[in-house]
Amino acid sequence: MNLTSEQNDRVADFIPAFRQYLESGPREADLSDRQERSALYHQLLSQDRLDRMTQLEFGKVISSLWASQLWTNKGYLVEKLVSDNGLPRLVAGLRQLLWGQAPIADRYDEFRDSIKGLGPASITEMLALVHPIECGIWNRKARDALKALGVEETFPAVRKYQISGREYGEFNALLRALRDELDRNGISGLDLLGVDYFLYEVWRASKRQDEALRTSPITEPSYDFDHDEVVDQLVAIGQWLGFDAEKEKTVAIGARVDVTWQARIANLGVVTYVFEVQRRGAIDSLILNLQRAQNNPSVQRLVVVANSDDIARVAGEISSLPESFRRSVGFMEAAEAMRGAELLEELVGIISKLDLVRSEFGT
Repeated sequence: MNLTSEQNDRVADFIPAFRQYLESGPREADLSDRQERSALYHQLLSQDRLDRMTQLEFGKVISSLWASQLWTNKGYLVEKLVSDNGLPRLVAGLRQLLWGQAPIADRYDEFRDSIKGLGPASITEMLALVHPIECGIWNRKARDALKALGVEETFPAVRKYQISGREYGEFNALLRALRDELDRNGISGLDLLGVDYFLYEVWRASKRQDEALRTSPITEPSYDFDHDEVVDQLVAIGQWLGFDAEKEKTVAIGARVDVTWQARIANLGVVTYVFEVQRRGAIDSLILNLQRAQNNPSVQRLVVVANSDDIARVAGEISSLPESFRRSVGFMEAAEAMRGAELLEELVGIISKLDLVRSEFGT
């Protein structure tokens, strides 16, 4: 994959910010962090060591991921992954993903299809830490940075949260093109994980430029968003707030919902809050699912997460339904959920520097 002349010009626009980063104190801290995490991954995820991996070691791998940063209770995350998949299956999946003989695109697809609970950011981060020359990290910051570099027309997958193995291969080719362009501008010796640090600086610089818009993220009523990404963000927000948050959970007969937040309250037992993310789906089906979910006596609130237009449509559809149902339904802008997750990530980064609490996995 080659960059266009316009994309090369945009890369050049951000090189001064990256040079400043390369000459700064934070870069030394980042290098130290990368070296520690790479050493951990090469130790625990080596071909010789993988088959003897314990649950504690698996927990160290998962809890040290940048993609796990928003999870305050990393023990719960690890236990959920082991419960849903089984440790032998997780180990076998990691062995095939990291050391299989098939092309990376095929290994990525196989792991994503066979292992429940790990998204593209986690999967690609493990690949990048073990194989930094061949693999990069697909996460929101990288996608936003690539948009700032103007790649949407030549690489439309940048608009997506979930990508296929083929698209991941195209992404890695794009990172190699960026690496080559940085090399031509005098910044040499980067692997694809190193290019991720460049994308992070692009993201930071473009974020500062766009700060005014980011304080009011809703730009048009029919804005689009990625359903799966918002679901994962709602789970992370719920976990941070202290709830037992899960996705794709059956809460009543015929009612499988996108996200639940649950808490045990002394005299009330379990209290459940239900979130349904609506994007271009049938509103009648959404409302029926919410009505069925309300049959669970622990459900205290039903929240529809959508863009402004769809929120208005849902509100109009339920206006003639019984008051007991109408009063139980709340609405959240998908853009506000995404903004909340972004702010929460910043907060976690600030608090993590204090090293107030270390997890059971030592990270």
